[in-house]
Amino acid sequence: MIRSYQAEHGGTVFYAAPTRRQKTARTRLMALMVIAVVAASAGLVQTFNARAMPGEMLALAPAQ
Repeated sequence: MIRSYQAEHGGTVFYAAPTRRQKTARTRLMALMVIAVVAASAGLVQTFNARAMPGEMLALAPAQ
């Protein structure tokens, strides 16, 4: 879809607005990117927690 607006310099500016298909594709891509980033973040947190776990286990182990 071609849209236009009045620019500050007084002329008319034309630009192509995204179609419904393009908007849908962009929304889905953004959703997949958010899911990937959240999964990577959760994996990173889990990795750091897993590395810290043995020290905590030793500290909480019953004395022999």
